[in-house]
Amino acid sequence: MTLKDLYNILMEVGITVSHYEANLDTFPYIVFQELGTSYSLASGRIWREVTRVRVEYFTKDEWDKTLDALKIALLRKKINFTTATIWYEDTKVICTSFDFSIAREFVMGGINCEERQRNDGL
Repeated sequence: MTLKDLYNILMEVGITVSHYEANLDTFPYIVFQELGTSYSLASGRIWREVTRVRVEYFTKDEWDKTLDALKIALLRKKINFTTATIWYEDTKVICTSFDFSIAREFVMGGINCEERQRNDGL
């Protein structure tokens, strides 16, 4: 799964989605960012790229049903997540953060490198 694939999944929720930051006055909205990437090589032919991602959901509505739509959108794509934090600001903004990993595998043969996309819900 690529970051663009993740962006498309988040857009299915039907609200504004931003990469890294958003300076919005309209709620709710989603911001996602990479936390880090690791690489591994297996059997000399396959390497794997695993990226840790954080998705933050911002709302001012304590009973906002869009939060459930976000969870369902992730689970439908077999993305297992951890609710990392839930916090409330003096500005009356509620933020819920989800952490998970997305993975891509590449098979190398000769000088070619073919991507095999796979999401293990890490």
